[in-house]
Amino acid sequence: MTATTVLAQDSATAAGQSTGSGTTAAPATAAQPAPDPPAPKPVTLTLGADFPTAYLFRGIFQEDQGFIMQPFVDVGIAAAPGLTINAGLWNSFHSGPSGSDHEGGDRSAWYELDFYASATFQAGKVKPGVLYTSYTSPNDAFATVQELAVVLAFDDSGNTVPLNPKAILAFELDGQADGGSSKGTYLELGVRPVVPLAPHDKYPLTLAIPAKMGLSLNDYYEGANGSDTFGYFDLGGILSVPLAFMNGKTTWEIHGGLDVLWLGENMKALNGGDGVKAVGTIGFSMIF
Repeated sequence: MTATTVLAQDSATAAGQSTGSGTTAAPATAAQPAPDPPAPKPVTLTLGADFPTAYLFRGIFQEDQGFIMQPFVDVGIAAAPGLTINAGLWNSFHSGPSGSDHEGGDRSAWYELDFYASATFQAGKVKPGVLYTSYTSPNDAFATVQELAVVLAFDDSGNTVPLNPKAILAFELDGQADGGSSKGTYLELGVRPVVPLAPHDKYPLTLAIPAKMGLSLNDYYEGANGSDTFGYFDLGGILSVPLAFMNGKTTWEIHGGLDVLWLGENMKALNGGDGVKAVGTIGFSMIF
């Protein structure tokens, strides 16, 4: 049986920067104008890990048995006004059949290691970027896949309920995520509204409601009966809260929630014939 390829982290898209100043006419006795906003941090380091109940990459089944741990590290550099460079590593460790419990007894738990680098620009509220990712498998469960993606996000944080829309157009340069015979082109359309649930000075509770759809523009979701256009639709709910008692030079947060994926026919076949998959997750992150 051929192992299903591949993996996955969401593209790293650095937070936008804004600069500017404003003055208003005032009498000579008025207070001094407010100082300019502080400059963005030149370097930001983010560490964390997620612990999902199953792992599907863009709707492509990877694992749903045993223990799954997905640690990551990301370095963001404010290279110039409106330009952020990110680079990082993303991993997935499995104790199930795709990892250390493989029927051949010849695999380690280290299922996946991804290397990525991105450049994100900001022009007003529009944030275009480019992202290169190399998806590799230390335990040789799948062949390496190299991908180049164009990412377009829109900053609507000024809205009452920001939707944070984002689109990803990805081109496989080498290898195939679906284990097929042709390099594919992938399109993802998504939003991630965030709703405050319990305002608090130190421990505000927020709910993110991510929704995204994965489509094949060319041979991305191949199967026995050809290539499907529709890969999956994912709707989730993620609660998060900062750990203020641990904050210092480091900002901590924890999160947890549930995603439900509706799968296309070819992705359904990889998921044991089930067209719907529920995935629970808990995790944490630290920002330096």
